[in-house]
Amino acid sequence: MAVTGIRKTSSYTFLALVAISVIVFALFLFGGSELDMKDNKVYAYTDVLIYWTYALGILSVVTVLFFVVKDFIAELAASPSAALKKIAGPIALVVLLLVTYAIGDTTPLKLNEEAQRFNAPFWLKFSDMWIYSVYVLLFLTIVAAIAGAVKSALNR
Repeated sequence: MAVTGIRKTSSYTFLALVAISVIVFALFLFGGSELDMKDNKVYAYTDVLIYWTYALGILSVVTVLFFVVKDFIAELAASPSAALKKIAGPIALVVLLLVTYAIGDTTPLKLNEEAQRFNAPFWLKFSDMWIYSVYVLLFLTIVAAIAGAVKSALNR
């Protein structure tokens, strides 16, 4: 019974978030726009879309952190070594983000006037951090898929 209740709750939560996302996107897309002084199209509900994206991102991070800490604490009492194994993934991700931030480049880019505020060293390193992290994670995913296929072929 508990699994059914959890499944219903998560399904309703997911459907509500998707419905709100569709409404926000429809507002953004069909809510009207105007041209600024440089003849660029400015959508009326851009701020709503950006704030909704922030809310979803923050909700995701908080939820993941909550369950990682909850599982770690629950496992720590039963088996400390298993608890450390469970928290190794999130710790590795944080280390990856710190390393890729450290190796990020701060060379200013040639950008238009509106984007110059993002031409600061922090934002340049921050964007490099995400790009390099995606490269590393994509590489690790491909290596894991190949290793799994090879292991499966050898076990036959």
